[in-house]
Amino acid sequence: MGVINRLRRLDIAKIILIIALLLGIVLRVNMWQQGEGNNIFRRSRDSVAYDAIARNLLAGKGYVGTTHMIERKGQPTAFYGPIYPFYLVAIYTVFGRSVKAVQLSHMIISLATVVLLYILGEKVYGKMAGALAALIFALSPQIAHYSFYLMSDTLDILLEILLLILIVAFLRKERPSMWVLGGTGLLLGIAYLCRQTVFFFPVILIPIMWLRYRNNGRAWLLKSVAVLTAGILLAIAPWVIRNYIVFKEPLVETTTGPATLWWGTLEDKGTPLKTLVRRYRNDHPDMNEVQMSHLMAKEAETRLFHMTKGEVIERIEQRPRRLFGFPWPLRLSSPQMRVGISYALLGLLGTIGLFVGIRGKYDRVLIGLYAVMTMGLHLSTHTVFRYLMPVVPFLALGSVNLLFYAGSYIKQLLYNIQGKHTATI
Repeated sequence: MGVINRLRRLDIAKIILIIALLLGIVLRVNMWQQGEGNNIFRRSRDSVAYDAIARNLLAGKGYVGTTHMIERKGQPTAFYGPIYPFYLVAIYTVFGRSVKAVQLSHMIISLATVVLLYILGEKVYGKMAGALAALIFALSPQIAHYSFYLMSDTLDILLEILLLILIVAFLRKERPSMWVLGGTGLLLGIAYLCRQTVFFFPVILIPIMWLRYRNNGRAWLLKSVAVLTAGILLAIAPWVIRNYIVFKEPLVETTTGPATLWWGTLEDKGTPLKTLVRRYRNDHPDMNEVQMSHLMAKEAETRLFHMTKGEVIERIEQRPRRLFGFPWPLRLSSPQMRVGISYALLGLLGTIGLFVGIRGKYDRVLIGLYAVMTMGLHLSTHTVFRYLMPVVPFLALGSVNLLFYAGSYIKQLLYNIQGKHTATI
């Protein structure tokens, strides 16, 4: 009996979390030993670009990039938000220009994200759901793979989950403090300057706040939204001011969006991206990066409104394949095919699971809509497999929630069948 009582006292969810952390460490160390982090500057132009900005900042040259997409070497850039380059500056200041130090820091961030995902899952779906979602995230080879690159994804996922934990915490209160709302806005602004897709958060959050707190009165709601907005503006103001000084316009976003949209309208035309952007820079030698991005946005808009039926069908066929990582041409024997199938299942089950049992649960509505809208943005503009990674934690939560929901439904069904059988005896 003593052994049974001790087993009952064990926190199975926390044991799963510890297992997730240990296996996550083993996976990442094994990939490190196999040379996963070697030669990243040859394999990733984004890593080269981020590194260049950080090195130029340390050298006192300012926020200056290298030749990448519409960036011009040695000229000020707004292609990437500033949070991750300054993160690299911090690492380089402490450890020197050490790629290994950055990769090690990414491993630590990724493992910290496992714990934060558990906390988020516990608050929204329950401890076991949080633990199993954390296990899925920790054991995703692709999540570990991208943490070896000098790119913003690893830090962005951490910031997004931190932001959601804060939002969930204040949505649970009948009257959250203005300090909490301001802090949420500040963190949201910081996350936005790491990866711009988080702009969906305020788009979803403000209507949810109205539904959640409409009984608090219009004045309180207006004040709350104003404080939240003030926090966001406080975070992004230095970036906007810098862009106004450099480019003579108050650029709130980055130039990545227009360039990526432009690329998305040309991606299946047969010309490599490197050739396309080289031509574009040569065709507009007097334009700076921001001016080129505006022109790209106009050209992309024109092409989108004049797409043929065949082009629309081609994008509908190809973009989900790219987002979920299927190879082309499709080959059942390809290892990448198994990757595609696994992430497609995660996407399908996770999306369904995020919307199971959401009635009256505003935090679940927020997470579900954010995941769907983020994937929808990439599918409608331009996508590569890497763009799915920041959504993986939420799809993991949704998949586990669906599993528990199905298990509960089957259990209740069997109980009802057993009850009817007993009643007829």
